[in-house]
Amino acid sequence: MKDKERIKKFIELQDKDLKFEDIALELGIAKTTLRAFLNKNGYKMNNGKYKLKDESSKFKQMEFEQNENPSKNKSTKIKENKSDYNKEVKIKKEKSTKKKVDSKKDNAVEIKKIKRATPKKDRKINITQEDLDKLCEVYDWYMEVKDLKSMKSKSNTNKKDIKIEDTNLDSLKSTSIKVDKKTWEDFERLCSNSKFSKQEIITQALKDFMKEYKNLL
Repeated sequence: MKDKERIKKFIELQDKDLKFEDIALELGIAKTTLRAFLNKNGYKMNNGKYKLKDESSKFKQMEFEQNENPSKNKSTKIKENKSDYNKEVKIKKEKSTKKKVDSKKDNAVEIKKIKRATPKKDRKINITQEDLDKLCEVYDWYMEVKDLKSMKSKSNTNKKDIKIEDTNLDSLKSTSIKVDKKTWEDFERLCSNSKFSKQEIITQALKDFMKEYKNLL
């Protein structure tokens, strides 16, 4: 499927209000791959849906223009209410100055009781849809890395290297022998997965063989 066809198919499925993971399954690719593909082609998340950068900026501009007039009306109302509020504050201050505080200690105790009794309000954090999508991307990446690490650790722990008694080979003897082809291929594969050289492995193998059949020596 070409890029244009894939984007067209994605937009059609998105307009049908399908979930992002369902769309990824429909297109036959992973969620992370689909997000990277959309970002590469200029699509960004806006109000829970992927749109082109130019379209999302126009949409935000229209929302700003629609909300511009109400904000002006609010500012005028705030100015009108400000003068009334200042008058009320002055009246309250005059009334409060006339009142006499009989016992400051009792008031302090009551304030402490009120502070202890009132529960702490939970702080709320505003998270946008775009932030949630980024968190999902980070989570998907973490799960992939975690799986790779676990696979590597298991593969490394399962392999056991050869036990070599002595790696110091002072004098070496060169000789030519003929062995079974498949046996030699298996031996070369074993040597490639070991940290020891072929000379060290062959020497140790001969030592073990002679220990097994030392009665023949």
